Amino acid sequence: MDPLSSAEEAEVTAEWLAERSKEGCVDSFERLVSRYEGHIFNFLRQFTGNHHDAEDLTQETFVKAYRSLHRYDSSLSFATWLFTIARRTGASHFRSTHRLEELSAGEETIQESPATVLECKDEQNSIWRLVRTLKPKQAEALWLRYAEGFSIAETARIMRTNQIHVKVLLHRARGNLSKILTLRGRCPENRTDLRGAQTGNRPKR
Repeated sequence: MDPLSSAEEAEVTAEWLAERSKEGCVDSFERLVSRYEGHIFNFLRQFTGNHHDAEDLTQETFVKAYRSLHRYDSSLSFATWLFTIARRTGASHFRSTHRLEELSAGEETIQESPATVLECKDEQNSIWRLVRTLKPKQAEALWLRYAEGFSIAETARIMRTNQIHVKVLLHRARGNLSKILTLRGRCPENRTDLRGAQTGNRPKR
């Protein structure tokens, strides 16, 4: 496959590359790795808190994805499929340290528009470090929804739960994060959406 310019590469969908990969095109899969490895690494590092573990799990994620390409349906989002594999790979790692917890079945469901967190541009880079102090599933939901830009439905699919559960996690995570920031005296008067604390350009969905 001939090299593409940056503009041409941006027009190539991940789903098309995945189909080419299924047909045996190694270069197409390498382009998928190049497009997503940073995002998968950041996702896994957010919850392992360990650079080395995140690197190992990222590599394992792509190995599993390559071996499972025959199961991938290109009518569905490749990013969602890949993050589902990454999440499952991370869950296996977390399970040994009991870091993943389930939301109690009887907890109330809350549906409301996205809440906001504090607007301090010089603080945005540290927000995700604070997110790690939340319960793991709350932090995971925040990352998928705001750092990666997945929809509620996609986030639910990746986390293997339902959309109401995701909304509960997001609501509580935003509330808990806001409390932490307020207690630390971080710009308590100004607020902005968590989207202001994104971590770089997202790959084309």
